Amino acid sequence: MVVVSRVYDRVADLYDDDWSGLYAMARMHCINQIASQLASLDGPLDTVDFGIGTGNALSELQQRVPLGDCTGFDISKGMLTQAAKKLNGNVKLIHDDAARADRYLNEESLDLALCHFLLSFVNAHHALDMAHSLLRPGGMLSLATSTQESLSEIHNIHYPRVSRLVGVQRSLRQASTPLNHRQCMELLEIHGFEIVDEHLQRQSVCFESFDDVRCWALDSGWAASFLDGPLGIGKIWVRPAFALAELLFHPFYPINATNEISIVLARKPGPIDPP
Repeated sequence: MVVVSRVYDRVADLYDDDWSGLYAMARMHCINQIASQLASLDGPLDTVDFGIGTGNALSELQQRVPLGDCTGFDISKGMLTQAAKKLNGNVKLIHDDAARADRYLNEESLDLALCHFLLSFVNAHHALDMAHSLLRPGGMLSLATSTQESLSEIHNIHYPRVSRLVGVQRSLRQASTPLNHRQCMELLEIHGFEIVDEHLQRQSVCFESFDDVRCWALDSGWAASFLDGPLGIGKIWVRPAFALAELLFHPFYPINATNEISIVLARKPGPIDPP
Protein backbone atom coordinates (compact mmCIF):
# COMPACT_ATOMS: atom_id res chain seq x y z
CA MET A 1 0.00 0.00 0.00
CA VAL A 2 3.06 2.28 0.10
CA VAL A 3 2.84 2.89 -3.65
CA VAL A 4 -0.90 3.57 -3.38
CA SER A 5 -0.28 6.16 -0.67
CA ARG A 6 2.41 7.88 -2.74
CA VAL A 7 0.23 7.95 -5.85
CA TYR A 8 -2.59 9.65 -3.98
CA ASP A 9 -0.16 12.08 -2.34
CA ARG A 10 0.97 13.11 -5.82
CA VAL A 11 -2.53 13.55 -7.25
CA ALA A 12 -4.19 15.14 -4.20
CA ASP A 13 -4.15 18.61 -5.79
CA LEU A 14 -5.64 17.22 -9.03
CA TYR A 15 -8.13 14.73 -7.64
CA ASP A 16 -11.10 17.11 -7.54
CA ASP A 17 -10.67 17.86 -11.26
CA ASP A 18 -12.57 14.55 -11.65
CA TRP A 19 -12.20 13.82 -15.35
CA SER A 20 -15.66 13.43 -16.96
CA GLY A 21 -17.35 13.98 -13.59
CA LEU A 22 -17.42 10.26 -12.82
CA TYR A 23 -16.97 10.60 -9.07
CA ALA A 24 -19.16 13.69 -8.67
CA MET A 25 -22.17 11.97 -10.22
CA ALA A 26 -21.70 8.85 -8.07
CA ARG A 27 -21.28 11.00 -4.96
CA MET A 28 -24.52 12.82 -5.74
CA HIS A 29 -26.41 9.51 -5.91
CA CYS A 30 -24.87 8.35 -2.63
CA ILE A 31 -25.77 11.55 -0.80
CA ASN A 32 -29.30 11.59 -2.19
CA GLN A 33 -29.80 8.00 -1.02
CA ILE A 34 -28.58 8.87 2.47
CA ALA A 35 -30.55 12.11 2.72
CA SER A 36 -33.78 10.43 1.64
CA GLN A 37 -33.51 8.04 4.57
CA LEU A 38 -31.83 10.07 7.30
CA ALA A 39 -32.35 13.81 6.71
CA SER A 40 -35.58 13.89 8.75
CA LEU A 41 -33.91 12.59 11.92
CA ASP A 42 -33.63 15.16 14.70
CA GLY A 43 -30.46 14.01 16.40
CA PRO A 44 -26.87 13.96 15.14
CA LEU A 45 -25.56 10.89 13.36
CA ASP A 46 -22.12 9.62 14.35
CA THR A 47 -20.38 8.90 11.06
CA VAL A 48 -17.23 7.36 9.63
CA ASP A 49 -15.81 7.75 6.14
CA PHE A 50 -13.44 4.82 5.60
CA GLY A 51 -11.73 6.52 2.65
CA ILE A 52 -12.37 10.22 3.07
CA GLY A 53 -10.10 11.34 0.23
CA THR A 54 -10.40 15.10 -0.26
CA GLY A 55 -13.48 15.24 1.96
CA ASN A 56 -16.12 15.91 -0.68
CA ALA A 57 -18.71 13.36 0.47
CA LEU A 58 -18.59 14.26 4.14
CA SER A 59 -18.51 17.99 3.37
CA GLU A 60 -21.64 17.74 1.22
CA LEU A 61 -23.38 15.49 3.75
CA GLN A 62 -22.85 18.14 6.42
CA GLN A 63 -25.20 20.34 4.37
CA ARG A 64 -27.91 17.66 4.02
CA VAL A 65 -27.92 15.45 7.12
CA PRO A 66 -27.58 16.19 10.87
CA LEU A 67 -24.12 14.74 11.51
CA GLY A 68 -22.59 14.23 14.95
CA ASP A 69 -19.06 13.07 15.66
CA CYS A 70 -17.32 12.27 12.36
CA THR A 71 -14.15 10.30 11.65
CA GLY A 72 -12.34 10.12 8.33
CA PHE A 73 -9.57 7.70 7.37
CA ASP A 74 -7.11 7.91 4.51
CA ILE A 75 -3.66 6.48 3.80
CA SER A 76 -2.63 9.65 1.96
CA LYS A 77 -1.50 12.69 3.92
CA GLY A 78 -2.01 14.79 0.80
CA MET A 79 -5.66 13.82 0.54
CA LEU A 80 -6.23 14.51 4.24
CA THR A 81 -4.69 17.96 3.82
CA GLN A 82 -7.25 18.72 1.12
CA ALA A 83 -10.09 17.32 3.27
CA ALA A 84 -9.14 19.50 6.23
CA LYS A 85 -9.70 22.62 4.10
CA LYS A 86 -13.35 21.70 3.43
CA LEU A 87 -14.68 20.16 6.60
CA ASN A 88 -16.10 21.95 9.61
CA GLY A 89 -17.39 20.86 12.97
CA ASN A 90 -16.40 17.81 14.93
CA VAL A 91 -14.44 15.84 12.30
CA LYS A 92 -11.41 13.76 13.29
CA LEU A 93 -9.02 12.92 10.44
CA ILE A 94 -6.83 9.85 10.85
CA HIS A 95 -3.86 8.96 8.65
CA ASP A 96 -4.13 5.18 8.56
CA ASP A 97 -5.43 2.26 6.53
CA ALA A 98 -9.21 1.92 6.62
CA ALA A 99 -8.74 -1.77 7.36
CA ARG A 100 -7.59 -0.74 10.85
CA ALA A 101 -10.53 1.54 11.62
CA ASP A 102 -11.77 -0.77 14.35
CA ARG A 103 -8.63 0.07 16.34
CA TYR A 104 -9.94 3.62 16.72
CA LEU A 105 -13.71 3.13 16.92
CA ASN A 106 -15.85 1.10 19.31
CA GLU A 107 -18.34 -1.56 18.35
CA GLU A 108 -21.87 -0.31 17.66
CA SER A 109 -20.78 3.31 18.01
CA LEU A 110 -21.85 4.62 14.57
CA ASP A 111 -25.06 5.52 12.77
CA LEU A 112 -23.61 5.94 9.28
CA ALA A 113 -20.58 4.55 7.45
CA LEU A 114 -19.29 5.58 4.03
CA CYS A 115 -17.31 3.10 1.97
CA HIS A 116 -16.75 4.78 -1.39
CA PHE A 117 -14.30 3.42 -3.98
CA LEU A 118 -12.33 1.33 -1.50
CA LEU A 119 -12.98 -2.25 -2.54
CA SER A 120 -10.04 -2.28 -4.97
CA PHE A 121 -7.70 -1.52 -2.07
CA VAL A 122 -9.05 -3.47 0.91
CA ASN A 123 -10.40 -6.94 1.57
CA ALA A 124 -14.15 -6.52 1.08
CA HIS A 125 -15.08 -9.28 3.51
CA HIS A 126 -13.01 -7.72 6.28
CA ALA A 127 -14.25 -4.20 5.48
CA LEU A 128 -17.93 -5.18 5.48
CA ASP A 129 -17.62 -7.28 8.63
CA MET A 130 -15.91 -4.35 10.32
CA ALA A 131 -18.56 -1.89 9.15
CA HIS A 132 -21.29 -4.20 10.43
CA SER A 133 -19.67 -4.44 13.86
CA LEU A 134 -19.08 -0.68 14.14
CA LEU A 135 -22.65 0.29 13.19
CA ARG A 136 -25.43 0.43 15.72
CA PRO A 137 -28.55 -1.65 14.96
CA GLY A 138 -30.41 0.22 12.24
CA GLY A 139 -27.25 2.03 11.15
CA MET A 140 -26.61 2.66 7.45
CA LEU A 141 -23.73 1.77 5.15
CA SER A 142 -23.27 3.73 1.93
CA LEU A 143 -21.25 1.71 -0.58
CA ALA A 144 -20.00 2.88 -3.97
CA THR A 145 -17.61 0.88 -6.10
CA SER A 146 -16.54 0.38 -9.66
CA THR A 147 -17.24 -3.06 -11.05
CA GLN A 148 -15.01 -5.31 -13.12
CA GLU A 149 -17.20 -4.46 -16.11
CA SER A 150 -16.48 -0.73 -15.83
CA LEU A 151 -14.56 0.76 -18.80
CA SER A 152 -13.74 -2.76 -19.93
CA GLU A 153 -13.32 -1.48 -23.49
CA ILE A 154 -10.09 0.24 -22.43
CA HIS A 155 -8.22 -2.75 -21.04
CA ASN A 156 -9.87 -5.49 -23.13
CA ILE A 157 -9.93 -3.89 -26.61
CA HIS A 158 -7.82 -0.76 -26.89
CA TYR A 159 -4.94 -1.43 -24.48
CA PRO A 160 -4.82 -5.22 -23.93
CA ARG A 161 -1.01 -5.29 -23.92
CA VAL A 162 -0.70 -2.48 -21.40
CA SER A 163 -3.46 -4.14 -19.40
CA ARG A 164 -1.49 -7.38 -19.24
CA LEU A 165 1.72 -5.52 -18.41
CA VAL A 166 0.33 -3.79 -15.33
CA GLY A 167 -1.97 -6.72 -14.48
CA VAL A 168 -5.36 -5.02 -14.68
CA GLN A 169 -7.43 -8.19 -15.00
CA ARG A 170 -5.29 -10.04 -12.47
CA SER A 171 -5.57 -7.17 -9.99
CA LEU A 172 -9.34 -6.95 -10.46
CA ARG A 173 -9.68 -10.65 -9.75
CA GLN A 174 -7.36 -10.55 -6.72
CA ALA A 175 -8.93 -7.38 -5.32
CA SER A 176 -12.44 -7.18 -3.98
CA THR A 177 -13.86 -5.34 -6.98
CA PRO A 178 -17.31 -6.88 -7.60
CA LEU A 179 -17.95 -8.41 -10.98
CA ASN A 180 -21.17 -6.45 -11.40
CA HIS A 181 -23.94 -4.59 -9.56
CA ARG A 182 -25.79 -7.75 -8.57
CA GLN A 183 -22.68 -9.27 -7.02
CA CYS A 184 -22.15 -6.07 -5.03
CA MET A 185 -25.61 -6.35 -3.47
CA GLU A 186 -25.13 -10.06 -2.81
CA LEU A 187 -21.87 -9.28 -1.03
CA LEU A 188 -23.66 -6.89 1.33
CA GLU A 189 -26.39 -9.41 2.05
CA ILE A 190 -23.81 -12.12 2.80
CA HIS A 191 -22.38 -9.85 5.49
CA GLY A 192 -25.72 -9.29 7.19
CA PHE A 193 -26.95 -6.07 5.58
CA GLU A 194 -30.42 -5.32 4.23
CA ILE A 195 -30.58 -3.42 0.93
CA VAL A 196 -32.42 -0.11 1.38
CA ASP A 197 -31.74 1.52 -1.99
CA GLU A 198 -29.60 0.65 -5.01
CA HIS A 199 -28.54 2.32 -8.22
CA LEU A 200 -26.31 1.23 -11.10
CA GLN A 201 -24.62 4.26 -12.61
CA ARG A 202 -23.73 3.64 -16.25
CA GLN A 203 -22.15 6.63 -17.90
CA SER A 204 -20.78 6.85 -21.44
CA VAL A 205 -17.38 8.52 -21.60
CA CYS A 206 -15.21 9.54 -24.51
CA PHE A 207 -11.42 9.58 -24.49
CA GLU A 208 -10.41 12.18 -27.07
CA SER A 209 -6.67 11.62 -26.63
CA PHE A 210 -4.15 9.65 -24.63
CA ASP A 211 -4.02 12.59 -22.22
CA ASP A 212 -7.62 11.79 -21.29
CA VAL A 213 -6.56 8.21 -20.54
CA ARG A 214 -3.74 9.53 -18.35
CA CYS A 215 -6.11 11.87 -16.47
CA TRP A 216 -8.56 9.04 -15.87
CA ALA A 217 -5.97 6.43 -14.88
CA LEU A 218 -3.40 8.49 -12.97
CA ASP A 219 -4.78 11.84 -11.82
CA SER A 220 -7.85 10.14 -10.31
CA GLY A 221 -5.69 7.54 -8.55
CA TRP A 222 -7.59 4.74 -10.32
CA ALA A 223 -4.42 2.97 -11.44
CA ALA A 224 -2.76 3.04 -8.03
CA SER A 225 -3.57 -0.56 -7.13
CA PHE A 226 -2.24 -1.82 -10.48
CA LEU A 227 1.02 0.16 -10.17
CA ASP A 228 1.64 -1.60 -6.88
CA GLY A 229 1.94 -4.96 -8.62
CA PRO A 230 4.59 -7.68 -8.71
CA LEU A 231 6.38 -6.12 -11.68
CA GLY A 232 7.22 -3.02 -9.67
CA ILE A 233 5.65 -0.67 -12.21
CA GLY A 234 5.06 1.81 -9.41
CA LYS A 235 8.78 2.15 -8.81
CA ILE A 236 9.58 3.56 -12.26
CA TRP A 237 8.61 6.84 -13.89
CA VAL A 238 4.91 6.24 -14.36
CA ARG A 239 4.03 9.13 -16.66
CA PRO A 240 6.87 8.39 -19.14
CA ALA A 241 5.74 4.78 -19.13
CA PHE A 242 2.26 5.87 -20.18
CA ALA A 243 3.74 8.18 -22.82
CA LEU A 244 5.70 5.22 -24.20
CA ALA A 245 2.49 3.20 -24.31
CA GLU A 246 0.93 5.96 -26.40
CA LEU A 247 3.74 5.73 -28.94
CA LEU A 248 3.78 1.94 -29.07
CA PHE A 249 0.10 1.11 -29.40
CA HIS A 250 -1.38 4.07 -31.34
CA PRO A 251 -5.06 3.65 -30.43
CA PHE A 252 -7.68 5.22 -32.64
CA TYR A 253 -9.39 8.19 -31.04
CA PRO A 254 -11.96 8.97 -29.94
CA ILE A 255 -12.40 5.91 -27.72
CA ASN A 256 -15.90 5.40 -26.34
CA ALA A 257 -16.43 3.34 -23.22
CA THR A 258 -18.97 2.83 -20.45
CA ASN A 259 -18.20 3.57 -16.83
CA GLU A 260 -20.11 1.43 -14.35
CA ILE A 261 -20.44 2.18 -10.64
CA SER A 262 -22.52 0.20 -8.16
CA ILE A 263 -24.14 2.47 -5.54
CA VAL A 264 -25.98 0.83 -2.64
CA LEU A 265 -27.40 2.02 0.67
CA ALA A 266 -27.73 -0.85 3.15
CA ARG A 267 -28.92 -1.18 6.74
CA LYS A 268 -27.72 -3.23 9.65
CA PRO A 269 -30.92 -4.93 10.87
CA GLY A 270 -32.54 -3.40 13.91
CA PRO A 271 -34.22 -0.13 14.85
CA ILE A 272 -32.39 3.16 14.86
CA ASP A 273 -32.12 4.28 18.47
CA PRO A 274 -32.95 7.94 19.06
CA PRO A 275 -29.63 9.85 19.29
